[in-house]
Amino acid sequence: MPQDVADRRARVREILLKDWDPANASRSEAARTEYDAYIPPLLDLLHSDVGEDAIVDFLHEREKEIMCFPSLGTARLRPVARKLLRLRP
Repeated sequence: MPQDVADRRARVREILLKDWDPANASRSEAARTEYDAYIPPLLDLLHSDVGEDAIVDFLHEREKEIMCFPSLGTARLRPVARKLLRLRP
């Protein structure tokens, strides 16, 4: 894997752990890879021409469907989406 891709993956992981983290995975070193399955689809979104809403929708759907979180709205996801969008190549 080229270094720039590895760096971008690591930065997405950090944003998910520090800024999103609905499962409190950042509390445990063993759980640092908890959200790694979400990195490839997020990178695909970042490489496409989508906007903030698409990233917010992705994160919100992961909370609702995969993690069985109740709907908490999306306003709190906007800063996370903006950080992720700044990683665009």
